[in-house]
Amino acid sequence: MLLQSFIWLERDRRLQADHAVLQAEAGTVRARLESELNATLSLSLGLSTFVLTKPDFSEADLAQVAASLIRLQPAIRSVALAPDNVIRFIYPRAGNEKALGLRYLDTPTQRDAVLRLMREQRPVTAGPVELVQGGTGVINRIPIVFTQPDGSARYWGLASVAIDPLPVFARAGIRPDGSHNGVRYALRGKDGLGAQGEAFLGDGVLFRDPDAVLMDVIIPGGSWQLAAQSLSPVAGYGVWMQVLLVWLATLAGALVAYSLSAHQRIRSMALQDNLTSLANRHQFSLRGQDMFALAKRSRRHLSLLNIDIDDFKAINDTYGHAAGDAVLVQIANKLSACCRVSDLLARLGGDEFVVLLPDTPVGPALDSLLERLRAAVEIKLPGSAPIRLGISIGVATCSEATSSLDSLMRQADEAMYLAKEQKRQAGLKH
Repeated sequence: MLLQSFIWLERDRRLQADHAVLQAEAGTVRARLESELNATLSLSLGLSTFVLTKPDFSEADLAQVAASLIRLQPAIRSVALAPDNVIRFIYPRAGNEKALGLRYLDTPTQRDAVLRLMREQRPVTAGPVELVQGGTGVINRIPIVFTQPDGSARYWGLASVAIDPLPVFARAGIRPDGSHNGVRYALRGKDGLGAQGEAFLGDGVLFRDPDAVLMDVIIPGGSWQLAAQSLSPVAGYGVWMQVLLVWLATLAGALVAYSLSAHQRIRSMALQDNLTSLANRHQFSLRGQDMFALAKRSRRHLSLLNIDIDDFKAINDTYGHAAGDAVLVQIANKLSACCRVSDLLARLGGDEFVVLLPDTPVGPALDSLLERLRAAVEIKLPGSAPIRLGISIGVATCSEATSSLDSLMRQADEAMYLAKEQKRQAGLKH
């Protein structure tokens, strides 16, 4: 009886070792998949800004932007724009002619994903699907929505990037047959539907295997699910070999996770404000220069808001700097909620925020935005009633005489201080 108990304990221990190794292997693959997919598919976000800032673009304009995207990620098969959900522009055109004129809502394999995009007004990942032009692709689609002068939204159509999934899977460590390093893998979640979606790689039977490891893979606009099962159990090795394999696999997974985390932290530190997660001064300068150059080249409107919180020093002095930081975070969130996807909102430092507004002239739409911004800045400090903060906004618009983004910023800065002085003078009169 004692011997039988020992045998069962040893068997359980070995099975746990098997499972630990499998989890570490699968975790490494998942981290690589998420890194590859999110880095690649997020490139399509730039297409939305491209259309919003230059709605009268030409095929040559699209070709220039699309070529840059493909140069950054060779796995991209094609870049397409579909006004009114009909593909009218595609790059490269050679080899993709069959896709031109495709009506998404009349195509059964594409219809549901596009209806979901229109309904949710956020990026949707479709596929893998059989492409009309041939081959298989994972497609990230971005809704393009214009803000009308009266503040209402107008759906223009969508932008899409089709990606060859096989190089992505290969870099993550999965072969086309779903195997790698003694582990069988399967993926499901077509169209980003996670466990509810169809299997599209490997043997779908793995998802019903109680010994398989299941992990969610987060992708833009949804998720996939990864299943992993060992082909050669660790239990067949000696005890010390099992321990060594578990240690090595865990170390490999930790190193990959640390590398991805470090990359994200470095990128965040370089381009984001670490308190509010808005664009920082460096990112504003990089993106703002491009937006300014595009506006000048295409003769489109561009406005800049310089936003400063009135008497912010009093909040720090009264409630403390921790409360002041909390106010800045809340203000950043409220400003973000008032802005469009195409707008560039940044915190330059202290209590100074700026918003660059493409395709926005002086007029009703801008006036409506200014009213929404002023009405939004009511914040709640711990242990206090809501506080209505005042903000001073300086407005500057790009004209023929505006020579640079720095010049536009100086105009907005001067307008902000003038607005602040006008408030002070009005307060003295009362």
